[in-house]
Amino acid sequence: MRTLLPILALLGCGDDSLKVLRNAPAVVIQTPQDGVQFPQGEQIDFTGIVDDDSPPSELTVEWVSSIDGVLPDNDPPDPDGYVEFSTASLGEGLHVITLRATDSTAEQGEDQITIEVLQVPDLPSIVVDHPDNGEKGLEDTAFVFMATVDDYQDLPEDLVVELSSSPGGYVCDMVVDGAGNAQCSAILPKASYMLTFRVEDTQGNAAEALVEFDVVSPDDYDFDGDGFSVNGGDCNDSNALIYPGATEICDGLDNDCNELTAIDVGTVCYDDDGDGYCEIPPCVNATASVSDCDDANPNAYPGATETQNGLDDDCDGQRDEGTPVYDDDGDGYCESPPCINASGTQPDCNDADYSIHPGATEICSNGVDENCNGLQNEQNGIGCRTFYYDGDSDTYGVAGATQCWCDSGSYPYTGTTASDCYDSNANARPGQTAWFNAHRGDGSFDYDCSGSQEKQYNGVSGGCGWDLVYISCEVNGAGWSGSVPSCGNSGTYINDCSASYDPICYALCLLSSNPVSCLLSSCGATCDPDYSSFAQTCR
Repeated sequence: MRTLLPILALLGCGDDSLKVLRNAPAVVIQTPQDGVQFPQGEQIDFTGIVDDDSPPSELTVEWVSSIDGVLPDNDPPDPDGYVEFSTASLGEGLHVITLRATDSTAEQGEDQITIEVLQVPDLPSIVVDHPDNGEKGLEDTAFVFMATVDDYQDLPEDLVVELSSSPGGYVCDMVVDGAGNAQCSAILPKASYMLTFRVEDTQGNAAEALVEFDVVSPDDYDFDGDGFSVNGGDCNDSNALIYPGATEICDGLDNDCNELTAIDVGTVCYDDDGDGYCEIPPCVNATASVSDCDDANPNAYPGATETQNGLDDDCDGQRDEGTPVYDDDGDGYCESPPCINASGTQPDCNDADYSIHPGATEICSNGVDENCNGLQNEQNGIGCRTFYYDGDSDTYGVAGATQCWCDSGSYPYTGTTASDCYDSNANARPGQTAWFNAHRGDGSFDYDCSGSQEKQYNGVSGGCGWDLVYISCEVNGAGWSGSVPSCGNSGTYINDCSASYDPICYALCLLSSNPVSCLLSSCGATCDPDYSSFAQTCR
């Protein structure tokens, strides 16, 4: 309940007295809801709540209709402010109902709703339930006639319901129960009738309903209720699933009454496309015991060859498997993208092995191209080995930058070790055994990366050219025994290794016009630890 507090205000200039201003009563209509419709003569119950500063018993309460005026209600509010009023005498039309409360100081509060009172028909109503329009009766057989009746003034069982026909006249009186269901049975001779169902209330008000009804012979009667009689083409009037134009079902019967169509044709147990399979075996015209997934396509059946056509030819639930557009090994790639079951856009070079596809990691030294790029020497493949930066391609690299390759590396990463002492000259490398009369590029003659320089003697003294008999001996820490001989004199040159030679070849070369060239081309001199020195003559 809503409680309103008095408002205090100071009134009058220079007047220090307090005056209390009273609030208007609060009013709420609880029932009925706004917008509800009622038939004329039906009792309507109104309820509401009023509240005020003063006790509810001091309020004057009235219900007012915009059509019927002040409604006769003499009950005051109860101690909680609850008010109620009931009437069945409101006139027809749209009423604005006002609940108004007035206190002792003439302050008023009110609430309003709108309801509609509908005119009640004087006539009773009747609806025919049986026969349906177009339904037929059988001659010499009782037919049950049924209807539903109602009336605003009378109870259903007080209504009189009668059935008559044209031709024929009176047929039967219909018995009515408390729910308004009227019924009687009668036998009518073969004919076409207009049936009249008539209901009358206790005030003599009556209503009628008309229905066409034919009573026919057995051959014109639809015994199974499928809409066809024997004379109408029904080839089995005891089965509602058999009639002209019916859909064939798997029952071994001629459902459509058409001798030109095969029994059960078009059903799941009939092989419609002639491929030896039906949708649900056993088949009536085929021996296969497994299901056809597409009985309208003779090329689609269990065991058929799958082709690239977007269809499930072999009925295994997959489309185009085994064709170039299908990812058969499940690695996300097919042979000819776009694939119907994968998103890979590059061709798979082996669609029978899921480990082989574009993007796979190459495995070294197995003879297989895992990533379908046509190569097997792959960088960072599984089992790859480290190659060092080798700028001079002598297979010896330098420490620092590396790459991992399956086979021989890729330039400039071809160095198998990081032991190259000078990576700008391919002749400078560990294990070098040849001798050079020019430095390697940085002023050093350390060609074998031993940390010491090896220089072929090719010196000139006093304008005299010294031709070394043995060109390829090392000069490490070696030199002339004593001083360098003057031109025309001989001297002994000491080496850290000695020449190994064929004595006969050596003697013959000394006698030749060009002993040096002869020795290099014929004798194949190499360093030999058993020989330590030899003499040279300046010419």
